[in-house]
Amino acid sequence: MIAAMLLIAPSTILISGGMLVDGSGSKPRLADVRIKGSQIVAIGSLMRLQGETVVNAKGLVVAPGFIDAHSHALGGIKGDPTAISQLMQGITTAVGGQDGGWSQPVAAEFQDIKRIKPAINFALFSGHGGLRASVMGNDYKRVASLTEISKMRNLLAADMKAGSLGLSSGLEYDPGYYSDTKELVQLAQVAHKGIYISHVRDEADKAMDAFQELVKIGREGALHAQISHIKLGSKAVWNKTAEVLKLIEKEKLTADVYPYTYWQSTIAALSPSREWENDEIWVKGLDDVGGPQNVRLSTYTPNPAWVGKTLTEIGQETGRSPIKIIQEILRTTNEEGRQSVVVTAMQERDLIQFIKHPRIMFCSDGSIGGSHPRGAGSFPRILGRYVRELKVLSLQEAIRKMTSFPAQTFALKNRGIIRKNYIADIVVFDPRAIADHATPTDSKALSTGVREVFVNGVHTVREAKLLGSRAGMPVQRGV
Repeated sequence: MIAAMLLIAPSTILISGGMLVDGSGSKPRLADVRIKGSQIVAIGSLMRLQGETVVNAKGLVVAPGFIDAHSHALGGIKGDPTAISQLMQGITTAVGGQDGGWSQPVAAEFQDIKRIKPAINFALFSGHGGLRASVMGNDYKRVASLTEISKMRNLLAADMKAGSLGLSSGLEYDPGYYSDTKELVQLAQVAHKGIYISHVRDEADKAMDAFQELVKIGREGALHAQISHIKLGSKAVWNKTAEVLKLIEKEKLTADVYPYTYWQSTIAALSPSREWENDEIWVKGLDDVGGPQNVRLSTYTPNPAWVGKTLTEIGQETGRSPIKIIQEILRTTNEEGRQSVVVTAMQERDLIQFIKHPRIMFCSDGSIGGSHPRGAGSFPRILGRYVRELKVLSLQEAIRKMTSFPAQTFALKNRGIIRKNYIADIVVFDPRAIADHATPTDSKALSTGVREVFVNGVHTVREAKLLGSRAGMPVQRGV
């Protein structure tokens, strides 16, 4: 009777018969995985316990839940706490606070996440742009004073104490655009226990200069530095991946990348200049990305009828030049309203080199319900197009770059590997079928191929259907 009772474990879940790709980069192997509570408690050839829930993973891959190294899902999680577009990619943790974004202290953000009870986990950076705005208000178009930097440092120190991953910046955007390198170094020094991650000042002609600034900030701030959504976004820098990768290796940088040749931002990102009424900056900006036919309006609140159309198409309808259209868009949204564009400006041969490199992890740079397909398709696109179809990298290396690599870089303790006593964030997917379906004209189309997802040990997706579980939680640096 006692022996029989010892075999009864109704609170456990057995993932049985799957091909385990554990996140470490090791080769796939057949193995079962047992979950109890929020943890992985056993791995190997395991017998079913009496009363145990069994998930049949035969013919499927069992991997750690994917970590989206650069995500904007936090902005939409209140509207969709089920995070279906993330879960159907296999994402169990999203890393937010990117591009310098910050609206309140990290401690308060973590409290909000707990109240929302999302279906996925969130880890957060402290955003330089938001810190700057909170201290300088509307008077930000200048270098910050020492007193202002001191106030920013105090806010950042509190965020680091609350478990922030480090400092993020978005130097192509206001108000970070007006900061100098010295300001960023002084802030980075406060974040030295974490990392510095940056949407650099220029991802086009002056990308190499921008990467060098990141190196300087990391070196003088005495912390690791990472390039956000690395890209070479203009003709002047296409095919310079070897130079970029040499810098990454020499300086021991890391980076993240999403698997698309088109970026999304505000239309102002077509030029680093703020002289918006100067036609010449837009002549160059459009030429850099191959012409107005490569610029598609994805959001424009003053005239939604323009959304989904390229500048060329809008010009044909209105009889106006692409430059005048750009200037109108900026004027009508400068004080209020929203606008964004999807711009085809990268070369796939460059993208492939970034995807292959061992020091570059994966991200979506996407949001929930966003107008760029990366928000719903990035991780299955890596596994479907670049692993299965093009064989750019092995399955185990792709999964390492989705799991243990970001977990180690961001100091997410006991996550990113399927290992005994680690947190049971797990995805089970069909490697023959996993695929993205989102496009620029149907950006919300869900990916397919993910069969089961566990978040903190809670069964969240079963047989490709949401269960309604919302077991996500804030994840602090080193905790």
